[in-house]
Amino acid sequence: MKIYIKNGVRVLYDYIVALIFFMIFIYPFMVLTKDSFNSLLTWYSLLFFLFAFFLIYAEMKEAGIKEKNPHYEYSHYPLKGLVYGLIGVIPIALVTGIFTFIHFSSDIAERIKHVGINAFLGPLYFMIRWMKEAVPAYFAAILVIPVIAALGYLAGYFGIDITGKIFKKQPQEQQKGFTKSPWNPTLNQDNVKKKKSSKTGGQ
Repeated sequence: MKIYIKNGVRVLYDYIVALIFFMIFIYPFMVLTKDSFNSLLTWYSLLFFLFAFFLIYAEMKEAGIKEKNPHYEYSHYPLKGLVYGLIGVIPIALVTGIFTFIHFSSDIAERIKHVGINAFLGPLYFMIRWMKEAVPAYFAAILVIPVIAALGYLAGYFGIDITGKIFKKQPQEQQKGFTKSPWNPTLNQDNVKKKKSSKTGGQ
């Protein structure tokens, strides 16, 4: 059970790192975009989702490689990353659930609560917004995190290197020999030299 909690905390930590950067840059982004902030917020959220995806995927891929080792002391199976991810999102789901179902009498307090939940789920907000901010959308977005963890673990478990294939350098083509232009005057001189050498060889 210790290894499940340990890797679940790693998933949670990776998400929190992405969330911290989301919160750090949200104000400068707001200042830069001004009136376009609301329309561009979805793309801002998507950017940090990709950041969170990279962190969680890399972490779980490393775990999959490590646990597939025959000398590893704990049991391993392909969908173990999904379990790690589900454990990792428990605190996120609890916080979101508690504040979602708490209702305040003040409209201002309700608005602050709504903004706070959306900020807490910042890297996932683009999905929530595409689903019209319905209550199920919040929990559906949270469940994407375990899916990312599962994909990363599967990649490490089966030795799949997607990033390596994407960024693999193409082999350089062999350099072709230099071909002289038919209008090059030295071409005729070369032909004359070849004829002379053939005559000399014939004698």
